[in-house]
Amino acid sequence: MAFGSKYFGWLSAMAIILAGGWFLLPAGYNTLIQWMAPQLGNYVRPTLVMVNILLVNPMTNIMMIAIWGAAGFLGGVLAGTKKGAFVVGFMTWLFCLGIAGFCVIQMFMTGLNLGTLPPIPPGTSIVDILGIPLIQDVIGGILPMIAGMAGGGLDIFSMILPLVMWVVVPIVVVIVAGILGAMVRPKE
Repeated sequence: MAFGSKYFGWLSAMAIILAGGWFLLPAGYNTLIQWMAPQLGNYVRPTLVMVNILLVNPMTNIMMIAIWGAAGFLGGVLAGTKKGAFVVGFMTWLFCLGIAGFCVIQMFMTGLNLGTLPPIPPGTSIVDILGIPLIQDVIGGILPMIAGMAGGGLDIFSMILPLVMWVVVPIVVVIVAGILGAMVRPKE
């Protein structure tokens, strides 16, 4: 019975995260998908959805934080124990990472040839792509480093730290929300 509750907690958490990630994808990604999909194949959308799900800047992407939190909370409620909630939360994140890896492998297996990228679709512009929150965050982090290179040198740690934080935030949110959900559930 305990395995079933963890399993259903994991399934519900995955359903919330995948549905939220798919349907709440920022608009700039659609331009990128229309541009890249003819060359890279059908796995462009799932790959970008998983990137948007897994790399979460807590300062600019509050919606994905809320989705991870809701998924963790429901998964924890269904798991019933704190240990089970931890397992459900961690396995949910790990499975999302696995899906992202699978999608990237599938894109490379279709034959990646970046030399023949089609033009940007009509009615869109590069500004739409640069409007993606994740790209804005990366550009916002790189520009100050380029300006600071004139005085000292390239600080690799300051480049990697935000990326590590963006990867760790979903894990922490889903596990903490799952433990809170497990504490809310009445013991049987």
